[in-house]
Amino acid sequence: MLLHLLLPIGFTLSPLLGWLLDLPWLTLFIAMLVLPLAEWLFGRVNERNAPRSAPRNAPNYQWQPWLLRSVMLMVLIICIGFALHAPQMTSGSFWLLALSCGYVAGGIGIVLAHELGHRRPLIDRAMARVLLCWIGFGHYAIEHNRGHHRAAATFPDPASARQEESLWRFMPRYFAGVFIHAVRLSKQKPGRINEALALTAISVLLALILALIAGIEAVGFALITAWIAQTLVATVDYVEHWGLQRVVIDGKSERIGPQHIWDCANRISDALLFNLPRHAAHHLEPSLDCNALRRVTASPQMPTGYAGMSLLSAVWPLYRYVMTPRLPSSASTPDPIAVHA
Repeated sequence: MLLHLLLPIGFTLSPLLGWLLDLPWLTLFIAMLVLPLAEWLFGRVNERNAPRSAPRNAPNYQWQPWLLRSVMLMVLIICIGFALHAPQMTSGSFWLLALSCGYVAGGIGIVLAHELGHRRPLIDRAMARVLLCWIGFGHYAIEHNRGHHRAAATFPDPASARQEESLWRFMPRYFAGVFIHAVRLSKQKPGRINEALALTAISVLLALILALIAGIEAVGFALITAWIAQTLVATVDYVEHWGLQRVVIDGKSERIGPQHIWDCANRISDALLFNLPRHAAHHLEPSLDCNALRRVTASPQMPTGYAGMSLLSAVWPLYRYVMTPRLPSSASTPDPIAVHA
């Protein structure tokens, strides 16, 4: 089954294909209609009917390191290449392709940056930082690796959404918190340059170089790409922990468990996002790479894949109506801190 190869590679190349076919809206059509429908119609996994001959939660997809790096390189080439070409685009193509590159940078690029950023080889971590700096989000890796994994599902964590918090209310707290926490975490290494601020400076420098090479239109294109990419990662972080809070005992949060992370049993989403939807396993064992992640049936379950959840989360009344009954019983009553924070 080549689904795990065709989906991420095909989606990464979709802006280029749309440009060649004079269909600059192609990526947006796939992201906002085709993928959510495919997740709902074909992607859902019924664990109860899993073959007895295989472990119930065994991983289905495997990606070689060279493939992950190749896809990341494709993302970078496409996003940078289109930005350089932006001054020659018509107004309609400019906006549609900038939004498309944003979806690729966020849906594939940041997912790979998350995966490679957790790995030890220098080339993996370097490629992750390059992508993140291109979209002005270099500090994300610092806060995610050193902060979020320790504080997930607690009120101080900027990447954990509270039960009475809509996506749009969550985002300002998320973006400000991720940056502030990254700067603070960087300060914990005395005698060294503040890494978070240095990565932000690199992003500014890249924008200046782009302006000198291709003009202000190219910078505008890159900014739109960054805006969409960052919005996507914020949305993903929102749905992964929404409404799930660890109990504080004697001033310390309980140990994180499967009940604190939303999991997603969807083969389409797994194949497209390198098993990211198996998010509970990632938090419970952060050392595991994407090939080793398993579904955790003890976690609360999303009703569909990440593409569909991203659309659902944008409509707060509908999201709350669908997701509240799926919360664990211990989380069904909003915490007063969550309501008034």
